[in-house]
Amino acid sequence: MSKISDFLDKIHTAAPTPLGFGADRSEKSPGLGLFASISKPTKQKLSTLSNNVDGILFVESPDPANVKDLDTPWMSGVLPDSDDHVSSLIELGCDGIHCDLNAAVSIITNDDISVFLSVPLNYDWNQLMVINTLPVDGYIINSENKQALSLKQLSEIGSITRSTDKYCLLTINESPSDNELEALRKIGLMGLIINSDEFATADIKKLKTSLAGMPSPNHKKKQRNQVKSVFEIED
Repeated sequence: MSKISDFLDKIHTAAPTPLGFGADRSEKSPGLGLFASISKPTKQKLSTLSNNVDGILFVESPDPANVKDLDTPWMSGVLPDSDDHVSSLIELGCDGIHCDLNAAVSIITNDDISVFLSVPLNYDWNQLMVINTLPVDGYIINSENKQALSLKQLSEIGSITRSTDKYCLLTINESPSDNELEALRKIGLMGLIINSDEFATADIKKLKTSLAGMPSPNHKKKQRNQVKSVFEIED
């Protein structure tokens, strides 16, 4: 299992924070993972991102010198054209590939690397059922939304996340509010992808803090008294 898949699996299992004086509370996973796409990487920018995100997605083929000592798991957004190309990416430390439906099956079925398929929001149920059988580890759901999250948009995202057991990441253009983050987690989302070329470092840090501070999924809210139906028959 790749580092990215392993990390997302920990979010999926969502184990409660350990209790007790001897417990290591640093093991608590964030509510959602935070990934950053980058098209104009520099060593300085990658160093800053590494301290504030869980993974990096290179839009173009990265300079080997920039990723040589990169500790943060990273994915390539350039589709490999051969098995040798995949092997060279793995040797560089690549942890995953972001592809579309044009990817060759023989190239993406390498157990040493995770594969995330680009999925638009407008897929219908039949299409979702078909792509759910493909040999990929997860989906990257492409959203162009720049406004507050609506119920319609939430249902569109949920139609994808609830139709699969694969890891689902969502591209975003604006930082969601705390309520929106919780709503996205409840429908099965595993992580967010921001465009680091457009997000200020301060905004990335703020979003990372919000994700780390999300309550455990097992946190129980105070239950409201249920109102009995007027049609309920008394014994």
